[in-house]
Amino acid sequence: MEFIEQTRQGYAAFRGYQTWYRVTGNLDSGKTPLVILHGGPGGTHDYLDAFKDVAASGHAVIHYDQLGNGHSTHLPHQPGEFWTVELFLDELDNLLDHLHISGHYAILGHAWGARLGSEHATRQPKGLRAFIAANLAAGFDDQPLCRINPWPAEVARTYAQMAADPTVYNALHGPISIGRLTQIQVPTLMICGRHDQATPLEIKGARRALFEDSNHMPHVEERQACMGTVVKFLDEACRPRF
Repeated sequence: MEFIEQTRQGYAAFRGYQTWYRVTGNLDSGKTPLVILHGGPGGTHDYLDAFKDVAASGHAVIHYDQLGNGHSTHLPHQPGEFWTVELFLDELDNLLDHLHISGHYAILGHAWGARLGSEHATRQPKGLRAFIAANLAAGFDDQPLCRINPWPAEVARTYAQMAADPTVYNALHGPISIGRLTQIQVPTLMICGRHDQATPLEIKGARRALFEDSNHMPHVEERQACMGTVVKFLDEACRPRF
């Protein structure tokens, strides 16, 4: 999928801190924009950079670094109890409002980001049109996460940044409670890799896309096929705004 689109970056003020974001494509295209939630916890947007390809279809793509990570405000001295799922859910709501898309958007979350997205979706926000859960798992084993060797540069960047500041990872890594997944009412797609050793979670009624040559990162391991699957799902699940 060839990518030829505009990009812009900015910051959304949040509780006295800054959330960095990047918009690829046109938010006024009429097609539902897609917000990308990175994993970790404590990761960055970098390793999910490939999803910018989706913008070539007319769906604008929003990447952002969650608070404490990447280009957003780092808070290494905050105690563990500061870092909660509610904090990141509120940050997501704030970003949606900042970009004026809270009335019409889709979410794609990867790994821990899929858990965060699931919790957001169970609350049935009025503007959510579709949810994509990529490699949503109940727990993680120590395993190679990507079958490409060496890792793509964007994947390596994320893990280097996590090593440099593991604050959020140390505070939140491990099982978290997710609201009842049956409460998700929007069209849902689950993306899985055949070789992913993490224990998968299921969302009843969701479509499922299994990538045979992938582990935990089909978006880089089978990039073109993964992007095509995402675009097809969005086009089928989301009606244009005008």
